[in-house]
Amino acid sequence: MTTVEVLGCNATAPGRTGAASSYLVREEATAVLVDAGPGSLLSFARTHDLSELSGIVVTHLHADHSLDLMAWAYRWTFPDVLPRIPLYVPAEEMGRLERFDELFGIPTLPTMVSPIRSAFDVRGLELDSRTPVGIGSWTITPHRALHSVPSAALRFAGADGVVCFSSDTGPCRGVVDAATGADVFVCESTVLAADDDVIHGHGHLTPELAAGIASEAGARHLVLTHFARPEEAQEMGRIASRHFDGPVTVAREGATVSVDAR
Repeated sequence: MTTVEVLGCNATAPGRTGAASSYLVREEATAVLVDAGPGSLLSFARTHDLSELSGIVVTHLHADHSLDLMAWAYRWTFPDVLPRIPLYVPAEEMGRLERFDELFGIPTLPTMVSPIRSAFDVRGLELDSRTPVGIGSWTITPHRALHSVPSAALRFAGADGVVCFSSDTGPCRGVVDAATGADVFVCESTVLAADDDVIHGHGHLTPELAAGIASEAGARHLVLTHFARPEEAQEMGRIASRHFDGPVTVAREGATVSVDAR
C-alpha cells in the first residue's frame, strides 16, 4: 500500500496548528521524507523510528521547507552516527546547502564538523532535464516549478501508483506535467486570494488555481496544503471542491492519505 502522511502543512514556522511543510510518502519498505520544515523531526519522531527512513527530498531551500535539515543532521550524527541516506535538493542550490554546514558545524565533535555531509549522501535534482532519481522502490522525477528560488515539483512513481508534490509554485507547465494522471496530488494552496505579483511573480497558488491544475493534469485526488493562515484551510477545501470533480482533502498534521488501487 502507498500512503502519504502529513507531518506538517503550515506555510510558516510551527505554531498552534503544528509543523511547517513536511510529508512522509511510503510504499512498502521505502519511506521518503519530502521537505523538512520546522517541526518535522519532532512530528516524525512521535510515531516513527529513524531507521524507517530511506531518503529525503527537499523541494526547495526556503526555511519553511528546509530549516529542520540541520535538526535531522544533528540527530543523525549525535549521540550515535546512523547509516547515511540520500538527500536530494535542486542541483542549483547545492552551494546554499553547503552553507548550512558552515554555519552550524561543530568543529570539536568529529562527526559534526559538517553535519549534513556526514549524515547524508547529498545529491542534486536536475530540474530542466527532468532526470529521474531512485530511492528504494520509488522513481522520482523532478519538474521545475514557478517560484522565487529553484523549486522542484516531484512525481513519485511506484508499483501501486503515482504521488505528486507541487512544491511552492505558481501555475506552470512543470507542475501540470508532474501531476499528470497522479493518484494523489499534494498541492500548495497558500492563500485564499492573491494578486499577480504573488501568483506569477513570487509563485504561490490559491485553492481555485490548485483545483485548476489538478483538473488539467487529470489527477484523481487533490490534497491541499501549505496554508499561510491555517484557519482558512477548510474554506479553501470548499472552494477547491467547486472547481475539481474528484475528492479534495484538506491536509492536517498527522493525517494519512492512501493511494486507492486502480
